[in-house]
Amino acid sequence: MRGRGIVVMNFKSRMLLLVMLLTVFSISLFASEIIYLDNEHIQEYHGVQGKWYQVSAKNQLNALMTRHEVQLEDVLRVNSAAQVRHLIGSYVFIPYSEKCLKELEEKGMGRKALECRDDQFIWPLADVSVLTSVFGLRWGEIHPGLDMPVPRGTIVRAAKDGRVIASGYAGGYGREVVIEHRNNFITRYAHNSVNFVKVGDLVRKGQAIALVGTTGRSTGPHLHFEIRLNEIPLDPLDFLPENPALQVNEHRLKNWR
Repeated sequence: MRGRGIVVMNFKSRMLLLVMLLTVFSISLFASEIIYLDNEHIQEYHGVQGKWYQVSAKNQLNALMTRHEVQLEDVLRVNSAAQVRHLIGSYVFIPYSEKCLKELEEKGMGRKALECRDDQFIWPLADVSVLTSVFGLRWGEIHPGLDMPVPRGTIVRAAKDGRVIASGYAGGYGREVVIEHRNNFITRYAHNSVNFVKVGDLVRKGQAIALVGTTGRSTGPHLHFEIRLNEIPLDPLDFLPENPALQVNEHRLKNWR
């Protein structure tokens, strides 16, 4: 009897542990998180806060480092550059000192905090109000994403945490960034004027990854955004947060939903 009691208790303990693990797993799937959205004043790269600048000369780089009170070794390290000459003629991430960050936040230029589920995608642009094309048939072929018209140079943000698996020029997509996420999802951000991130970079949700442009097959500045699962294109509107102010150009494209 005593032996049976031990067996029963062990079985109950195991079942209780299993229930607890399943509960924790279920909660973790829908856990909320606080993220910070990069803006035109403060951006993030490799876990460091600063700003992307187009640097055309060494004296310009020196002036930026003086303004933001950072050392050359810090700039080289965050940009994975061996020498200054590797930075000239490109976009360079300039870290901020603690003093600079504090001054920007005191001026109301800090990054906006957003609470969302950790498994949730977010809009890759701030204040999207118009879609010129949605997911579905267009001109006799499938349009696999959303087209969001905004001014050239608008910051493009990562819609979810992930790893960059493509960053470069890709035919009709123009200059694109592709990010791999958990559970075999990927997101594509196309027609960019500039890509900030490189293949292999780990990016966080809300991080600046590119600037809007009109490269590739494009009729004007806009972001082409896709969500794919196992390479199958899905309707991003099924995954993005509700946007009551959104206007869709129904004359050009019919949403499949």
